[in-house]
Amino acid sequence: MQKPGEMRVRQHQLSREMRMVQSDYWPVQALCESSKPSNEQPQLVLTFGLQGESRFRESNGREIAFSAGHLTVTSFQASQGERLYRAGERVQQVRLILSAANVRHYFGEQAAEGLLQPQLKRHLFSRFGHATAAQLSQVHEDPLLLEIQALSLLALHRHQLQPTNIQHKLHPQMVERLEQARDWMRDHLAEFFSLNALALAAGLSDYQLKRGFQQHFRCTPGAMLLQMRMEHAYRLLEEGFQVAQAAWQVGYQHPRNFSVAFQRYFGRPASAINGLKSNL
Repeated sequence: MQKPGEMRVRQHQLSREMRMVQSDYWPVQALCESSKPSNEQPQLVLTFGLQGESRFRESNGREIAFSAGHLTVTSFQASQGERLYRAGERVQQVRLILSAANVRHYFGEQAAEGLLQPQLKRHLFSRFGHATAAQLSQVHEDPLLLEIQALSLLALHRHQLQPTNIQHKLHPQMVERLEQARDWMRDHLAEFFSLNALALAAGLSDYQLKRGFQQHFRCTPGAMLLQMRMEHAYRLLEEGFQVAQAAWQVGYQHPRNFSVAFQRYFGRPASAINGLKSNL
């Protein structure tokens, strides 16, 4: 039986170079693990949060959260940073690690082109449903059943990463303008602005902006803005900012609205994050 202070990791090698990793961390003190994985080709990683929360902080300061009840999908070839775990909090996760060959086989060549990235990229952070939770609750020792479980999890979420109609590759000028829009959003997190204002800042129509975001970033402008605001707010709260202060810094005039959005996004209240960075 797992006890505080114990850490367990089990790796299962599946077919087609796919791996399943089951981890159970319960540190007594705040834990910071250095990580510098490097692979010959990019990998796609699906992380299912079963309990608790952890984060990965890149060397450039960018962070990716992994929360209970959420699926986080990332890709990378080489990445350097730290895995962060809070003191006294048990963190259980299941990760499916797909090689480039896996991604091409299960998602197709065109989808794989967008999913496989050399630098660390988060493609998805979303709550998973009852069907996924039911799959994750099963514990198998039989290699065949493990294989079935992994493929079932992949099948349940493939549609979120593989558009039904894969569009043609965007023109480089369009890509530049879309990334300009993304950067503009990052620089104006504290401001209220409309979709139209964002489109004008990038020299696009509203339609071009929405369609381009779906093709290039695989999300809506609103979803990306929410991600940026929530991740920046998380860092501010860690550094000791009060909830109301963090809310203002990321464009929320009413702290209550911010608190509701934060709870929905991370699965825990904003007040629970305040000053945590000083404890790591």
